[in-house]
Amino acid sequence: MESILFYVPLAIGVLGNILYNIFAKSTPENANTFASLTLTYAAGMAATFILYMVTSGGGNIVAEFAKANWASYALGLCIVGCDVAIILLYRAGWDLSVGTLVGNISLSLCLAVIGVIFWHESLGPIKIVGILVCIAGLYIVNRPEKTTVGSAEQAQPQSAESEV
Repeated sequence: MESILFYVPLAIGVLGNILYNIFAKSTPENANTFASLTLTYAAGMAATFILYMVTSGGGNIVAEFAKANWASYALGLCIVGCDVAIILLYRAGWDLSVGTLVGNISLSLCLAVIGVIFWHESLGPIKIVGILVCIAGLYIVNRPEKTTVGSAEQAQPQSAESEV
């Protein structure tokens, strides 16, 4: 049972991120990013309020707010930055299959360094090999595709248009 509880948050996160990216890519390009996100946060606020009421048995939410610190506000600002970045990433033409892959691998590499420097997390040989594989993966998914010899076209980056 303990191992299931260990992986449930990961599964919820993966499913949530799959849906998040599909919905972010589906945001109309002619919709103002910030108006759209205002609706997103209203839906999120309603969902979190309902989940609070269900999990607390209708407790005192104001008292719970008083327990929060600066991190709740900072997290809110970070969420706005992440959401704006994802919408703009797709509007700039990144493929669903590549854009967040590059972003999340880059994020993971940065967090590995931050974890070692600030939290003194271990970085053994296996983890170093994993980091090198991630760096190689970033190169592979970002390199331009070569055209055949004699073709008039130049090397083109991977995109949905070039795959059609």
